[in-house]
Amino acid sequence: MSDPVLTDEEKGALLDGMSSGEVEVHSASGKTYAEVKPFEVGPRSRIVTNSYPRLQSLNRQFASRADKVIENLLNSECAVTFNHVANMTFSEFGEVGEGLSLLLEFDMKPLEGVALMNLNADLIEILVETFYGGVGNEPAREGAEFFTPGEISVARLFGNAIMSVIAEVWQPMVDIKPEYDTGHLSSGVIDCIDGSDSIISTEFDLEIGEKEQHFHLLWPTTTVAPLVPVFDGQKRERDAAEDSRWQHSLRGRVIDAVVNVASHVGRTQMTLKDVAELTPGDVIMITNPQRGTVHAQRVPVLEGRFGVHDGRYAVETRRWLDNKPGGDANRTA
Repeated sequence: MSDPVLTDEEKGALLDGMSSGEVEVHSASGKTYAEVKPFEVGPRSRIVTNSYPRLQSLNRQFASRADKVIENLLNSECAVTFNHVANMTFSEFGEVGEGLSLLLEFDMKPLEGVALMNLNADLIEILVETFYGGVGNEPAREGAEFFTPGEISVARLFGNAIMSVIAEVWQPMVDIKPEYDTGHLSSGVIDCIDGSDSIISTEFDLEIGEKEQHFHLLWPTTTVAPLVPVFDGQKRERDAAEDSRWQHSLRGRVIDAVVNVASHVGRTQMTLKDVAELTPGDVIMITNPQRGTVHAQRVPVLEGRFGVHDGRYAVETRRWLDNKPGGDANRTA
């Protein structure tokens, strides 16, 4: 057998060091003692990722379209890249934040709730410089504790542009109409969301010229609750009872629909020369119509016989057409 990794004496010394909180460490200068300090894992240092395949697909579509919209706003080349999606609480998102940032709040009607867009101070500085045609040589504001009205105004324009693309990409899923409400400092208290509220955080990289920053879209789960199954890629199960109610409702409303009804009165044949020589007052002789097809919105629906009823020309209904391809529905008067 090979020699043990630790001798009994070494094991005893290690156990004594662990029990006393001191561990003997050998160095070139002799024996030293390193203190073992307790480490407590924070109760909210957990970030749960979720694949959300449908949402990731939507985010990639958004990234591919957003760069053109932002280029038109800033008059500068840019590129948007989708990074990742993560589930966390709002307070957890704040813990991984990078200093001061601006949270733009948007109403998401008809969804019940709001969405937040997080823009850090460095990104806002780049947006403002680019929007006003700067070259980025201005010194950065060190230790800023607020944003000026001008900075908030440019950030709002950027946020509206981003949300317009979100509405466009999400339209096949839900017809949302984002509307800017207000802006919040990340260091302040936000009434629309609590620290313990669960959110879906989506991160995007934004490259403007030679500078690169990132921004986040924060979706409270209470806001997008109706869409979470779609984000997961789940298919909606058909409800037979609900489908039956829809069919009954549609059939009841169809009978009240107004349609145009028409029929051919008669027909004849003429040479092109005769047609070209027609003048006002000329009479075109047609055959006496015996029967004709009645059309509703250009769809043949019944066959009848021409006649006169109460002094008016009329069509006497003889039979309904089945309206099947190749059947009587294709017959003309």
